[in-house]
Amino acid sequence: MDDAISTDLHLVEPLETAATPQPGIRLAGVLHDEQYPALVRFLLLQGASWTEAQDAAQDAFTQMCAPGVTITYPRAWLRTVAWRFWVSQQVKLEESCADLPEPQPSLRWQTPAHAAELGEEERRVISILQPLPAKQRAAMAWHLDGFTTEESARAMGTTQAAVRQNLARARTALKQGLGLEGRFADERRKT
Repeated sequence: MDDAISTDLHLVEPLETAATPQPGIRLAGVLHDEQYPALVRFLLLQGASWTEAQDAAQDAFTQMCAPGVTITYPRAWLRTVAWRFWVSQQVKLEESCADLPEPQPSLRWQTPAHAAELGEEERRVISILQPLPAKQRAAMAWHLDGFTTEESARAMGTTQAAVRQNLARARTALKQGLGLEGRFADERRKT
């Protein structure tokens, strides 16, 4: 197989200790139990349904196991590959891949077990983020997974300023949705 498979995303990811490329199949075995639920949650925050999120997460791990794949930053690699798979399923061939898909109008849990996999607060956050524009959801999803604005910008193919702006807007919407908008201002006035 030629070097046609480009698996190194060139992300600066201090969250991962290993900065040397490792075989994808070994990483998949080590990371699956830890990262699969986080990857599904990441895609849910992006606007994917349960089925779509699980399919995209599984596809990312399958691609990780392909012969000859070596990965330097596996957490970022998994999220980027899963997100690209999900987007490719959402976007018609005639449309630009740069456009992010918009969410379905309502969030439906496939089964009560799916809803129970997330805590009440996580379900509420996902429900609040669903109507936001796709770029705001993406910025928040990368942030909630512990990535910096620089790492998020590289993964999203945008600037750090755009990520910060979308993240600020998503935070504002989240504060309003959770009823926290005036709470901190009131506490500051009391002190």
